[in-house]
Amino acid sequence: MRAMRRPLIALLLAVPALAPARPLAPPAAHPPVHAPPHARAGPPRQACHAVSARTCEIAHALGRGVNLGNVLDAPREGDWGLRVEPPLLAAAAAFRTVRLPVRWSNHAAPTADATLDEAFARRVDLAVDRLLAEGRFVILNVHHYTQLTGGTLHPREFAVDPRVVETRLVSLWRQIAWRYRDRPDRLVFELLNEPHDAMAGERWNRLAARALAAVRASNPTRTVMIGPDEWNHPRGLPRLRLPADRHLIVPIHSYDPFDFTHQAVPWRTQPLPGGRACCDAAQRAQVTRPLDDALAWGRRHGVPLHLGEFGAYRAGDLISRAAYARLVREEAERRGLGWAWWELASDFSGVWDASEGRWVEPLRRALLEPPPAAP
Repeated sequence: MRAMRRPLIALLLAVPALAPARPLAPPAAHPPVHAPPHARAGPPRQACHAVSARTCEIAHALGRGVNLGNVLDAPREGDWGLRVEPPLLAAAAAFRTVRLPVRWSNHAAPTADATLDEAFARRVDLAVDRLLAEGRFVILNVHHYTQLTGGTLHPREFAVDPRVVETRLVSLWRQIAWRYRDRPDRLVFELLNEPHDAMAGERWNRLAARALAAVRASNPTRTVMIGPDEWNHPRGLPRLRLPADRHLIVPIHSYDPFDFTHQAVPWRTQPLPGGRACCDAAQRAQVTRPLDDALAWGRRHGVPLHLGEFGAYRAGDLISRAAYARLVREEAERRGLGWAWWELASDFSGVWDASEGRWVEPLRRALLEPPPAAP
């Protein structure tokens, strides 16, 4: 597509509805990892004694991010209303890091070798390469491999022989890793989004080790994310056993307080009541406690973490959702954690209105701008 060759920042500026927004400065360079503590600016440093200097640097450079959700992780691109298009990529590039969820499992052969659909893989290439060209970090994962975790398949998602379900994940990563082996190290791999239920505990630990070995055959030093079970919530960290590898980051997800962030979501069997605001002292404690638990785990194990998902469903009032976004963002940054909001432009808690071509305020300000000065 000829239009895709235009620089993303130019595309962003070309969208009329964006004109009133204050231009976002490019991410500042992160201080070198060898700088003495007194010379380091920015957020606190996480423990990194079990990883390489470059992996530690990447963990701290990820900064403010967003999930390009419900696009390539839909059963088919476009099923959930969004496609990889220039304005969407341009909006994503306003963030330093873009987490790119991809449902590879539904675009591969149903056999153990899981041969990728080349046409779909090129769509992923398009997103990865345009964002990397803009200097962004990209976290590329395997998302919504529903059969692997034992969930109910989505419409238009196909099932495979249960005997090959786990092997297919390994085969997928062998191909993904080879495909992107020459991309810069700003491309980070994440082995599986939110392992849970059937894929938990030692079963997940064993499979993660196999998938990582497949990656290492072609990418010996690329940074890879391996998260805990329990949907990547810090509660799962005590069961996570990482392989011996010096290029790992552990992603965590937190939607606490859950009765606020998931109020009135329609997919729950028993929907949570609506009308909840945020954020009082008790809710603030629900936000900070999992982050502190995760950081304590990280200090013990010497592995940095990344907050890969947080967000609040659109049924909540916008002012409270913005207050929640700012609270989690500031608490994560206070602890040296990079983060990625869920999500950019879909129907959970989008910060960009793709149909109108404009930012959703005050969510964008809460995520990307400094807090207002005290009177």
